[in-house]
Amino acid sequence: MLKTVAIAMLLAVSCGANAAPTYNFSYTGFLDQNTGNFSDSYQLKGSFSGNDANHDGFLDKTEISSFFLNGTDYIGCAAGSNAYYQCGTDNFLYKIGGALDFSAGIGSSDPEGFVSRGHYFVSGSGEFDYVMTPFSSSESAYLWTSDTTFSIGKRGLYNAQSNFQVHMLAVPEPGTWAMLATGLLVVVGTARRRKGALQVRG
Repeated sequence: MLKTVAIAMLLAVSCGANAAPTYNFSYTGFLDQNTGNFSDSYQLKGSFSGNDANHDGFLDKTEISSFFLNGTDYIGCAAGSNAYYQCGTDNFLYKIGGALDFSAGIGSSDPEGFVSRGHYFVSGSGEFDYVMTPFSSSESAYLWTSDTTFSIGKRGLYNAQSNFQVHMLAVPEPGTWAMLATGLLVVVGTARRRKGALQVRG
């Protein structure tokens, strides 16, 4: 029985080792361009999943499978882009245990080009929103400052660190726990059936 448990645990861990980790991050504190006031409560939240395939200590755009900013996946949305709607990530680079750099956004326009709108992010610069029509235009932005703080951590453990001083802690992915739990349930079920069979024979 111990051998079966050991095999189940090894299978679970090996499956988890190949799973792409998910990183959660946030930026807190921005300068509101419209009011000129610094908001220490405004926050940009996001996450991304990926593996450092070439082991260079960085995750680039080709190594991530998702990139969420305030609820929108700017990797996944690119498939829906067309002549009048564009969504995606232009640049992405994460130094593991360090800084995160990216530019991503969404924009749309009517076929005549009279109305256009967009929302985009440039790390270290700002979060921008604009609407343009033949009669008016509006723009708003939340800008990065030296007081903007950055936090990042792997899913399950979120470690807030300011000024890009971060600590990455490895934790099992939910899939790993699920595989382990399934393996243990199978082992327990098998043991109970054997015990019942032995009692019947006795």
